[in-house]
Amino acid sequence: MNMKKITLISVSIVLAASAFAWSKKSENTGNLGRMYVSIGGAMNSSKVEFAGATATPTGAFAEAEINAPIFKPGVNAFRKIKWAGVDGNIFVNYDYSGKFDIGTFTDNYTSKFSVGAGVKPYLNIVTGLPVLKAIKPFGIAYCGYEWGSYKESDPTGSIDFNENYFIYGVGGGVEFLLIDQLALTPTWQWKGNSNSNVACYQVITADLSYWFTEQFCVAAFWEHRIGVDDVVNLGFGTNPNLKHADIIGLKFRVGFNR
Repeated sequence: MNMKKITLISVSIVLAASAFAWSKKSENTGNLGRMYVSIGGAMNSSKVEFAGATATPTGAFAEAEINAPIFKPGVNAFRKIKWAGVDGNIFVNYDYSGKFDIGTFTDNYTSKFSVGAGVKPYLNIVTGLPVLKAIKPFGIAYCGYEWGSYKESDPTGSIDFNENYFIYGVGGGVEFLLIDQLALTPTWQWKGNSNSNVACYQVITADLSYWFTEQFCVAAFWEHRIGVDDVVNLGFGTNPNLKHADIIGLKFRVGFNR
């Protein structure tokens, strides 16, 4: 099955399933349970180690996401269940390390483009307090496909390498609805793939979002990879260890009445 078919099927599943929640108008309840389109951009600051030397290239990160409630607390199929819900999403990400020189290696970089779809089942715990109005623990599960481009150069030669592979991941987090419009969401994720040359790894993230209206939101986000070497073996005897340290940026979300 090619990627066009996979993407079409993913979009169809999310949109068809979310029809259960279409009759409900969107409310200021954070991000979970809301239909929105998100576009984000960020700075990617990496750390690379080789033979005792280090380099810290600065690259770029971009993402786009469509989130839709599949089952919404207290609505249609979940009419009698106000304490839980399920969201679905599709995403597109681009990650570029920036070029770097280290030791005998020069003019190196990594570039990755990925697409996928996922689900987020969550609990909706309403506190009734004026501050910290709700707590929403949630799970994360996704799968997709990634295309990677790599370049490594040393005195013996240079290699440009391209490959693609299946990706998947699981994790969880908590959305803290501080007030109706302001939400803080920390998460943990384990990210795996089917490529033996690319290491699986863990990330922690934080997202602080503010919905100015039901339609417009700005969010600041941070992602940190937890100390795992991402070694790309392209044929040299010894290779640099590329560690994506931190991604810091902004997201802009547009919500839709549901």
